[in-house]
Amino acid sequence: MCTEITILGAGHGGQGLAAYLALNGHEVYLYNRSKARIKPIIQQGGIQVGGVVSGFAELAKCSSNIQEALSHAKLVFLVVPASAHRDLAVQCAKYLSPEHIVLLIPGRTGGALEFSKTLESRIGWTPAISEAQTFPLVSRVVGPGQAQVSAIKKELPIASFPSTHTKEVCERISKILPGIREASDVLETGLSNIGAVFHPAPLILNTGRAESTNGQYNHYLDGVSPTVARFIEKIDAERVSIGRALGKDILSAADWLRKVYDSKGQDLYECLQTTPCYQDLGAPQSLDHRYIWEDVPTGLVPLAAIGESVGVATPAICTAVDMACHLTGRDFWEDGRTVECLGIEGLSAIELQLYVWHGSLATITHTDMLLSLDEETERVK
Repeated sequence: MCTEITILGAGHGGQGLAAYLALNGHEVYLYNRSKARIKPIIQQGGIQVGGVVSGFAELAKCSSNIQEALSHAKLVFLVVPASAHRDLAVQCAKYLSPEHIVLLIPGRTGGALEFSKTLESRIGWTPAISEAQTFPLVSRVVGPGQAQVSAIKKELPIASFPSTHTKEVCERISKILPGIREASDVLETGLSNIGAVFHPAPLILNTGRAESTNGQYNHYLDGVSPTVARFIEKIDAERVSIGRALGKDILSAADWLRKVYDSKGQDLYECLQTTPCYQDLGAPQSLDHRYIWEDVPTGLVPLAAIGESVGVATPAICTAVDMACHLTGRDFWEDGRTVECLGIEGLSAIELQLYVWHGSLATITHTDMLLSLDEETERVK
C-alpha cells in the first residue's frame, strides 16, 4: 500500500531513508533547508542507492520550502541532527495540523518532550509527537544524489508523547518500516540513546588522533581500546541506573549490540570489535562533528539532568560533558536539553512517569498517583 511521507532532512539518514521508502512503493517528499544539498536529487529526479538496498529511487518531490513540504503528507519523519529539533519545531509550528503524525528519527534523549514544549510555547497546542530510539538504517551519502545503505536494523522501538498515542502510531508506521516495536514511553526510548554512549567519549579521548590523521582511523575498532571501553561502560552503567530509578529495564550497550547486530563478546570492547557494520566506518576529523555538537547537548546533558532529578549520580557522564565544554569552548550545560527545556522541572520520578503517559500533570488523578506508588513499591521489593 502506497503511503505519502514527508521527510525533513536530506543528510546521510534522510537520503538513505527516502530511497528505501521510495523503492518500497511509497510516495516520498524530501525537504532540506539548503537547496544546494538536494539540487542533484532534483536534477536526476531521485536518489541512486546501493548496498542492502539497491536501485534508483524516484521521489515525488524535493523542496527547500517547509510550508510546501508539510502540505503534502500528514506523516512526517524528522531525520535531522537532534540539535536541530528545537529550531525545526519553531519552523514547523504554524504549518502543522492535528492530523499530522510527527516522528523524530531518532529523538535522542528528550526529543519528543522538547519538540512538544517548543510547539506548545509557540501555538498553544501540539499534535502527538513520537520518537524512535534509533535510526532504522545504517546509511551514508556517498556522492551527489547517491546513498549507500549497509544495514537495516532488526528492531525499531517507538514511543509517543503522550504514551496514549503510541499504539496508533506504531500500527501506522509498522506498514512502512520493519521491526517496529511499541516502547513503553519516551523515557524508554530516550534513555536507550546509544549514540550518547558510543559517540562523544571515544572521540574526546581520541582528539589528538582525529586531528593529526584527519580522521583516518576507525572510530570503533581503533578508537575504542579496552581502557576507553571501560570508561564508556561507566557512562553506560549510569544511563542504565537512571532507567532503573524510573522503572525502566534499559539494555546495556553491550546487550543492545548483541540484540540489534548479533555482535559477539563477553564485554563492550569485544562486542564493538565484532559488530559487522562497524568494520568499515571512518572517524571524525575533529571535534567539530555531530558526535559532539549533537550527542553531548541532546544525549549526555539530558541524561545528567534527568539523573539529578531522580537522585542518580552521573560522574562519568558529567566528566564527558565537562571535557567537551573545555575542549570546544562551548557551554553544553547551557545549550543542551535541561529539565526546563523538556518541561519536566521539579518532577519526581513517579510524576515524570505519569507525565509522559498522560501528557499533562493537570490530568493526573489522585488514583493515578496511588497506583503508581503501589507499582513503585512492588518494583523496589
